[in-house]
Amino acid sequence: MAASDDPERELAELRARYAALEAEAEALRTESAETTRELLRALADQRTALEQSAHALAASAALGASNTGRLISAYARWRQRGRGLANGWRQMAAKRRARRRRIGVPRAVMAAAPGVNVAGYINAESGMGEATRCSIRALHHAGIPVALNNVPGPQRMADTTFTDFVDDNPHPFNLIHLNADNMAWFAASRDRKYFSDRYTIGYWFWELESFRPDWLSAFDHVDEVWVASEHSRRSIGHDAPVPVVHVPLGLPEAECADVGREHFGIPERPFVFLYTFDVSSQMERKNPLGAVRAFRLAGLPHDRALLLLKFTNAQADREAVRRLADAASGLNVQMIDGALERREVSALMRATDCCLSLHRAEGFGLTLAEQMAMGKPAIATAYSGNLDFMTPEVSRLVPARTVRIDRDYGPYLAGYAWADPDLDAAAQYIRELALAPDHGRALGARGAAHVRKVLSLDRSASLMKTRLREIRAGALRVSGAAPSPDAPDPAYA
Repeated sequence: MAASDDPERELAELRARYAALEAEAEALRTESAETTRELLRALADQRTALEQSAHALAASAALGASNTGRLISAYARWRQRGRGLANGWRQMAAKRRARRRRIGVPRAVMAAAPGVNVAGYINAESGMGEATRCSIRALHHAGIPVALNNVPGPQRMADTTFTDFVDDNPHPFNLIHLNADNMAWFAASRDRKYFSDRYTIGYWFWELESFRPDWLSAFDHVDEVWVASEHSRRSIGHDAPVPVVHVPLGLPEAECADVGREHFGIPERPFVFLYTFDVSSQMERKNPLGAVRAFRLAGLPHDRALLLLKFTNAQADREAVRRLADAASGLNVQMIDGALERREVSALMRATDCCLSLHRAEGFGLTLAEQMAMGKPAIATAYSGNLDFMTPEVSRLVPARTVRIDRDYGPYLAGYAWADPDLDAAAQYIRELALAPDHGRALGARGAAHVRKVLSLDRSASLMKTRLREIRAGALRVSGAAPSPDAPDPAYA
């Protein structure tokens, strides 16, 4: 054991942790006495251990002994156990509610003319905003009337693709483009009339293999969930009491501003790898640090390759951005910090040579899909939602092993799993494409053809139209997976 320089300070820290444990125990008592009884006994044992350790520390100050690190580890273990017990209770409660729930379609929905009220961050300059706009385009393409309910969000709300917003929801279907953790406050912000005589569909994204049990109550606010990828369908659908249907996003033709590399301060000669991410989506999940390390391993000269990191919402984690800049020291890495107008973003994608993503988990991978549709070769982690449109024949997939998350990162909790991409393999792909650009262009052409097929606006519109018809007919049972893009199209029959 290490000698203590300040026993009194450590004693105060132990007492503070003891107080925190008491506060956590009280919160758990109010949540559910029945399911937290075992946890409370464990916390009582932990309290005794803390008191004994604190007493020992005070009594043996002259010896300079400290158990602080061991106590912190014990506290973390008991806290993890408490989370598991609470989540177990939530799962049981959700299953009880599901057994009591009657799944059906209101008669008013069956009788009304088809139409969809779309709620979400419609004018947000973010991935969630663009996903919502993709759904609106698909509904327009299918000839389905829509009413647009814009939801204020934390992102910059400056996209002008759609501006005809209304406050009411006159159509029989609600399509709410907000994730599960936002459903409760959205429902609370609307009166009952918003959901009465409506069939409500949530369009949710989730990146991990397991859905969070503490979010199961979100199903109480929807009759069905649509997801953009098979990865999300398996995760969200595992314990779902309602249908969970794979309805891929349909990509529009990109509209680019008439600007090139000079506009963004990018040199003309190097082969440019573009890595786009939102800092508020958790840097550890997006893993740009892995891209910087792989780029360093590739060992390419500055005049041959450049890594361009384009990100938004740096204020969400300034320290992580600083660490990223430190890791890139000495490399030909350029950073663009801040939001761009949508046509500028497309122009930036067009001006670069390859899209790169060494993510740990993606619910879909929209920026990858958008760049591949432009004919850009892609290097990405062989894991999660991007595998719906990325195959070894049309992209470079980086092998990865599944690892446990070591601590909480925003909504991604310790103990859950995500990917750890092989940086040596990524470095080889970076070298391959930078040193053989003709090969990269051929790969990009194959990728573009594939993405435009599986993520076409036609396909997305067809799937939406077909599913809405099924619901109005009362046919709620689904197979789960989206039909093949080569399958006959019943929506336009």
